[in-house]
Amino acid sequence: MTTPRVGLAEKAGFFAGNVGNIVFSTTINSFLLIYLTDEIGLAAAAVGTLFLVARIVDGVSDPVMGYVVDHLPVTRWGRFRTYLLVGGAIGAFSFVALFLAPALSPAPLVAVWVAYLLWGFAFDLMDIPLNSLIPAMATHPGDRRQLSGIKAFSYLFGGAVVTAAALPLADRIGWPAFVIGLAVVSLLLTSLAATRVRERVTPVRQDRYGWRDLARMLLADKAVIILLGTVIALTAAGGARSAGMAYYFTYFVGDRGLIAVAALATVVPTALGTIVFPWLARFSGYKATFVGALVLEAIAIGALLVVPATGWPLALVALGVTAFGGGGALTMIYVIVAELVDYVEWRHGYRVEGAMASLGSFAAKAGGGIGAALTGYTLAMTGYLAGQEQTAEGLRGIVLAQSLLPGGLALLAAVLFALYPISRQLATRVAGELAQRRESDAVSAR
Repeated sequence: MTTPRVGLAEKAGFFAGNVGNIVFSTTINSFLLIYLTDEIGLAAAAVGTLFLVARIVDGVSDPVMGYVVDHLPVTRWGRFRTYLLVGGAIGAFSFVALFLAPALSPAPLVAVWVAYLLWGFAFDLMDIPLNSLIPAMATHPGDRRQLSGIKAFSYLFGGAVVTAAALPLADRIGWPAFVIGLAVVSLLLTSLAATRVRERVTPVRQDRYGWRDLARMLLADKAVIILLGTVIALTAAGGARSAGMAYYFTYFVGDRGLIAVAALATVVPTALGTIVFPWLARFSGYKATFVGALVLEAIAIGALLVVPATGWPLALVALGVTAFGGGGALTMIYVIVAELVDYVEWRHGYRVEGAMASLGSFAAKAGGGIGAALTGYTLAMTGYLAGQEQTAEGLRGIVLAQSLLPGGLALLAAVLFALYPISRQLATRVAGELAQRRESDAVSAR
């Protein structure tokens, strides 16, 4: 038994909610490092340590939050939409505090530590319900591919728009007004998603899993562990790329205005990636397509190592190809996660959208923290000078942080996912048997 198909209005609402989510992550991943070093005056290594430690510590709480989300009362809106709306409001407030607290405090490093840790907990409240929606909205493979493509494109599209607009707007109206305005926009978009989407997929069994069940289903399953490592490496690559871009164009290329051009130049390739790679997956399977997208992304971003400062048009081409592969990789990961939710239910009996989303949230935060931290450490070790003319070694470090670092992490993700054990044939079998179980339950309930 398949669920009703997802309509256009729902897809638009789902797109809006994901844009509302990613504008926060993009601003933090792309500009918090340079904001704290160049505006607040903190050392790059100190901020790198903050990103690394706080993200991992915060990530440990994500399985707890996923468990909580899966066990919250079901409202008339379903299992996730109410909590998406509440989490959107809390996340918006916490995002503003993250930027204003270090600017207003006499001890900015302490303030940003506290605010960054609180942000991680607050973001879970909007991120986990949102990331639980794809397997809850549809069972049809076509709908899931489309929703995953929408999610990936909204993340990369929203990220590109914010990357292009953030520094010019912040320079013109100031960081406080910019982050407050962005928080309001995000809350409106998140509210639109919560009121537009529908949850159709109900668990085969209605009782809730316990902590021991969760450990058995997730921590001891090879497929879950491999996918978790893959997503950490993938998001670490994105975190390093995002954190390094502002430095790359400001100091190496020498034209801060090209950040906006580079961000906008990735929009069309991203859109193509979200369409082309799911189409290819229909013929070659999810695994081969995902690995191919990661390898393409790694090669393209790694090519920046040999592009001179005067060759910025080539850099834009390399970033465009990176976005094409990245769009495909992100689309595929969301389809694969939805498939994995089905696999866990088929194998263990419980539906765990929230728990799986919490692992994705942990991987995203840990990976983003690792990527940003490695960028900060690379800059510190190569003699980066905040707001000043860089030495030759400092410029070399900036290039390494924008090329080999994210490229190597993307390649690591590809190697890890090559070990993923769920084949195309097994996924098809899982979907068919779960549909039969739901049909049987529906007949018994009549």
